[in-house]
Amino acid sequence: MNVDAFRRTTAGRRVIFAGVNLAIFALAYLVVVEPLRALIADGAGLIADRRQTLARYEAVASHEQQIADYARQIADINARGELFEGDSDGIVNANLQARLKTLAEQAKVTVRSIQVLPERAFQGVTLVGARLDVAGRYEDVHELARALEGDPPLLIVTAATLRSQVTMWGAQAEAEAEIEAQFDVFGGAPQKGRR
Repeated sequence: MNVDAFRRTTAGRRVIFAGVNLAIFALAYLVVVEPLRALIADGAGLIADRRQTLARYEAVASHEQQIADYARQIADINARGELFEGDSDGIVNANLQARLKTLAEQAKVTVRSIQVLPERAFQGVTLVGARLDVAGRYEDVHELARALEGDPPLLIVTAATLRSQVTMWGAQAEAEAEIEAQFDVFGGAPQKGRR
């Protein structure tokens, strides 16, 4: 049986009719339905992304009271003068060095050098540091050590080294004996980006 004869039969016409309708249906699906399905799927993905973003914002908003309390705590600390103020790292370090020099002068010890130490972070506060080298009578160095961790702004001594000075002319009298001291001192500063 050839193709022309098959087309003329009832079964042939039904197969051709079904094939044409199937082709039209497939074309309609690819042109209309599939783009709409893809658009809806993309929209659902965007909605899911936005829901995740909203959930993150809600999580941050739920901590609003804690953030406000922390900000109030930092403001209270600054109001009491416990942190070194300054618009830049250089100013904060200069304020720390000036405070150390003032304390050394009040304790009547000789400042040999003040050297800046690398910053440290501790519980949301940046700690700026300096190494203070001094010399003086034992009582005066003891007075300085007590003053370092005394009045605000708060200072923390993380390391201390004491050495006795020996003169070339023999032993000094006990009352006049001097010692050398080195203190690594850190003080708080507002964390960068919070000012």
